[in-house]
Amino acid sequence: MVKSRYLLRTAFLFLLLTPLLWSQRVTLTATKTRFSLNEAIRLTFNFENIQNAPRTIDFDLHPDLQVSGGPYSSTNMSWVNGKISSSSTLSFDVIARKTGRIRIPAFEFDIKGEKFQTEALVLNVSKSAVPEDPDSAETLPSTFIKLLLPKDSMYQGETFTLHYHLYTSERVVNYTASPQQNLEGFIVDHFKLHDAPASSKQILGGKEYIIAEIASLTLTATKTGEFVIPAKAFRITLKRQDRYTSIFDDPFFGSSGNDINIYSNPDTITVFPLPAGAGPHFTGAIGDFAMHVSLDSSVIRENQATTLRIDIIGHGNMSHFSFPEQLFPGNIEIFEPKVKNSFQLQGQDYRGQRSWEYVLIPSRPGMIKVNDIQFTYFSLADKIYRTLVMPVKDIRVLTRNELEGDYASALSPEEVRLLAKDIRFLQLDEKKCVPAGYDPLRDPRNRNGYIFALFILLGFVLMEHMFSLRERNMQRIRSKNALKNAMQHFRRIAEEDRAEYYLDAIEKGLLIYLNDKQIEKSAHPAIPDLVKTIETYKYAPGLLSRNQLDLLKDKVIAIIEEIEEV
Repeated sequence: MVKSRYLLRTAFLFLLLTPLLWSQRVTLTATKTRFSLNEAIRLTFNFENIQNAPRTIDFDLHPDLQVSGGPYSSTNMSWVNGKISSSSTLSFDVIARKTGRIRIPAFEFDIKGEKFQTEALVLNVSKSAVPEDPDSAETLPSTFIKLLLPKDSMYQGETFTLHYHLYTSERVVNYTASPQQNLEGFIVDHFKLHDAPASSKQILGGKEYIIAEIASLTLTATKTGEFVIPAKAFRITLKRQDRYTSIFDDPFFGSSGNDINIYSNPDTITVFPLPAGAGPHFTGAIGDFAMHVSLDSSVIRENQATTLRIDIIGHGNMSHFSFPEQLFPGNIEIFEPKVKNSFQLQGQDYRGQRSWEYVLIPSRPGMIKVNDIQFTYFSLADKIYRTLVMPVKDIRVLTRNELEGDYASALSPEEVRLLAKDIRFLQLDEKKCVPAGYDPLRDPRNRNGYIFALFILLGFVLMEHMFSLRERNMQRIRSKNALKNAMQHFRRIAEEDRAEYYLDAIEKGLLIYLNDKQIEKSAHPAIPDLVKTIETYKYAPGLLSRNQLDLLKDKVIAIIEEIEEV
């Protein structure tokens, strides 16, 4: 009996699995076959009725496509018309690197000795979502991002900034993007996500768009050739109003945020090498610069130091060049220059000043002529090399005898001692002579000074006593002034503050009052609910109106006043 049941069960399973043997296949599909450089699509490998389907795929995608996310896997089983079917999928998010027709060849899979092959897939990629003709009737997405280059070509070593502009016909609540870490052929100087960008309006394809620069990327080219600035992903949160609203009239009811991933269009940039003929004083400076040279002292004593300061002022790739090596006379000891940087990213590149300070110590007296200081940079405006030349004052190095006078050979020892006393008198800058036995403490003319000093001492003692009393009664004073401090805090809340700052200020004012009073949040039954409301509002402060914030502040003030009346 048991054996017959086993045979029946085996036969039943065989009959169930038999249909799977006749419908096994692997397909490759795309969410879109026509899309623009701004969009991401999903490629999906579907393994139908195949056991032990691969969970990941190590494949070489088309060179004009870039994987931006994945793999994402899923499995599904169903029973249709008495037959079991199963499928497992592997998906990848991809973006296009360039426009045109992209043909993805067939993929082959070897699964347990059986070979499966997908069909080739053809994709058509158009340029940016922004049409060249603003009045074009071309259908545009409601939200997209466009990458803007300052120019199509750069020089090796040049610093420049890319700009990411957001186009949207919907209300954007928030946007984020991961920092750019590296980029082939470039040094990534800084990626900045703008907090409150200026916006403008434009009609595209018959639809009004709000345009704002939401991010910028500053780069310095390190190699020559043609490079692709890849598409960059941004996370955009859009506010969408539902059809029905809540009876509670709360900003969190009746609205929802929709998060979408948007990619900027990639673009190509050409980096040219700098022209020949730079000269020995060029160390990679590209931009527009001026030079200033100063010497802190041109008349010094032998073995005494003087400082030569060189300032380079202007804009360009100031973070990526050094000062050219300068030639100094052999009878001067030179120390490694101290470099001071005072520049920052502004506009397209760096602006500010770099300074080099050389400490010079001459080893013997005489006149020392220092060579002119020379600095060469490549001018982007004129496309030529320019050399700045600034002269340095001759340094006069004196002996000790020239500074102090050679008196030892002409004066007797007693005269030298008398002269030393005279020199000491002049160096101390004494204005008058006083008797040797003079005691300033017994001089009645100094009595007023003593009295004044005594009053100052008494004042310090009195202040110390007052501070001590205040310290011992600090809690009582804080409790007495709690209402006053809280009201002053609420009056300082500026009308132009952003909603999240307004919420933080309201909560802070309530906490200031409770701390000064040294009472718990349970002192008033409405405080716990009020704190929960504030915490809830913090999840989406952009949805709050000014009237709601003002009502919340007034409610906090009313609770404080009720506590004061108890």
